[in-house]
Amino acid sequence: MKLRPKWSGWTLVGLAALAFLVLFLLWPSLRLTASSLLAGGAYTRFFSRAYYYRALLNSLWLSVAATAGSVLLGVPLAVLVARYAVPGKAFIRACALLSLLSPPFIGAYSWVLLLGRAGFLTKSLGLTGFSIYGSGGVLLIFILHHFAYVFLLTEAALRRIDPALEEAAESMGSSPLKRLMTVTLPLAFPSIAAGALLVFTSTLADFGTPMLIGEGMRTLPVLAYSEYLSELGGNAGMASAISVIMLVIAFAALGLQAWAVGGRSYAMQTVRRPVVRPLVAEVRWSLAAAACLVAGVAALPQLVVLVTSFLRTRGPLFTGEFGLDNYRILADRMARPIANTLLYAGTATAIMLVGGLLVGYLLIRRPGTISRMVDGLLILAQVLPGTVLGVGLIMAWGRPPLALTGTGAILIIAYIVRRIAFTVRAAAAGLRQLSPSLEEASLTLGATPARTFLRITVPLLMPAAVSGALVSWVSTLSELSSTIMLVTGRTATVSVQIYNQVLTDSFGTAAALGTVLMGLTLLSLVFISRMGDGAEFRW
Repeated sequence: MKLRPKWSGWTLVGLAALAFLVLFLLWPSLRLTASSLLAGGAYTRFFSRAYYYRALLNSLWLSVAATAGSVLLGVPLAVLVARYAVPGKAFIRACALLSLLSPPFIGAYSWVLLLGRAGFLTKSLGLTGFSIYGSGGVLLIFILHHFAYVFLLTEAALRRIDPALEEAAESMGSSPLKRLMTVTLPLAFPSIAAGALLVFTSTLADFGTPMLIGEGMRTLPVLAYSEYLSELGGNAGMASAISVIMLVIAFAALGLQAWAVGGRSYAMQTVRRPVVRPLVAEVRWSLAAAACLVAGVAALPQLVVLVTSFLRTRGPLFTGEFGLDNYRILADRMARPIANTLLYAGTATAIMLVGGLLVGYLLIRRPGTISRMVDGLLILAQVLPGTVLGVGLIMAWGRPPLALTGTGAILIIAYIVRRIAFTVRAAAAGLRQLSPSLEEASLTLGATPARTFLRITVPLLMPAAVSGALVSWVSTLSELSSTIMLVTGRTATVSVQIYNQVLTDSFGTAAALGTVLMGLTLLSLVFISRMGDGAEFRW
């Protein structure tokens, strides 16, 4: 007699998560790929015409150069802060976090105010031969914004390395530089590689920065946007082909990172923290000054946005007088975009918190075929560029029987697909640190699995899950690349309005919106830090 398969609540959770990711991630990706293949020579045109393949070359060299620059800047800074007694560490860490408070295109806007043709520094310092516009400016902004990812991840890894390994190398006569290159950095390599992958995929998908200051420089996201939403009639087939090429590049980067990290063991038994080494006074202060300068320059756009939000404007020019005019304009004209942003991001984050808890538990405590499929789709979601997802969702869900384009629902779905992996990974990481014996004890005492999960597992996992959900919330607030493909006038968000205000030279309004966005992000980061200080949750 055949036994029926045992279906449980977790099977239903797995099937629901799988169905959601198939419908709104896999199906749009497949629909996009099919559209590109059926477009009648879209790939042939792309690789045979300089107009198209130069965008590919631009995206590749910008992403590779930004990744290399971020690693070359972030890793030495992390080594300095984590391993040497230098002043200003708190300032450097704070500036690194501040540089991530807003999306890169707001940094681009800030640098235009500083170093544009009529910028504050351009006029005051007489920088007639320098321009922030063009590919060089795009690369500079990419590096200044994204090196913080490499710095923060690498510094955290360096503080977890077992010092006994470095001491063993020192006892064998290795010089400090050789120990760093052969012991310390190889042990931190997974974090360095993770930061590098994050920089590469983020810059590859960045739409706003090249559009604002590229001055006609075509990259793949810009090209996909212009092809799909061209005023002269969009070319959906070519936009699909460009999107598929972006997806292939992102997967190639993921495969390269997995290959580089795989095949080695990085396990350690960290009993004590690494020793913080002293430096000669002259060297210590010189390095501290250089590090603070780099970190300060990276965080400068946030200060520029804050200050200029209180400056009055006359047309595209700032008058130099302070006032609240820009915020009055927000109250009169921008209430709907602000409300939309809070509604869409808040709804998506709430769903991601609940879904992340359930799926994280499924991946760790209920491994199987369904959980492996869900995990694989989450990896796809992590590397999928926003422009690609936007085009795919329009193609897959732009027509009856379920036409979602032009609604807030499609934005919420896009945010969940792009960012839920943060919450899932955070919950899964917290669960790995939670001994199953606690749940087993509850079950032994007669509690049902559901009651055990709600009363034991959820309260213990909630801090990690909330931290992941808040990271998702922060990144969703400033999401532009997928939003701009899906938004309409009725569903406009803050990030899209900032972009539109900059394009129309309404710099004061853009600064005020950027300040609101930074304020929301900063409050979220404060909440995350409180979570790290041991906040408890009760069901």
